[in-house]
Amino acid sequence: MSAKTHEPNPRRVRAGRLNQLKCKGFTPEGRQRLREAALRNKPWQHSTGPRTPEGKARSGLNGRHLQVQPVSKADIERKVAEVNQLLKGMAACRALVSGGA
Repeated sequence: MSAKTHEPNPRRVRAGRLNQLKCKGFTPEGRQRLREAALRNKPWQHSTGPRTPEGKARSGLNGRHLQVQPVSKADIERKVAEVNQLLKGMAACRALVSGGA
C-alpha cells in the first residue's frame, strides 16, 4: 500500500473561498438573537463534560496536537514545582538531622 499525496480539488477550493467571502460575521440583531436563545436554553446547565476517569484523561489531552514542542509549558512548570517540593523536603530533613546531632 503506497501513500498517496493529497491534491485538493480546485473546484472545491474555489467554492470554499467563495463561501468564505459570503460570510460577513454577525449583525448586532443576529448576535442579540443568539444571546437571547442562549439565555433561554441555558446550555451550560446541561453540559456535563467527561464523567469517567478515562474520559477525563482523554479530554485532558485536548490541544496536545497543536503544541509545537514535545513537552508543554504546563508540564515543565509542574515538573519544576515537584523538584522544588522535593528540595524543600530535603532541606527540612537536613535541618532535623543537623539540629538533632
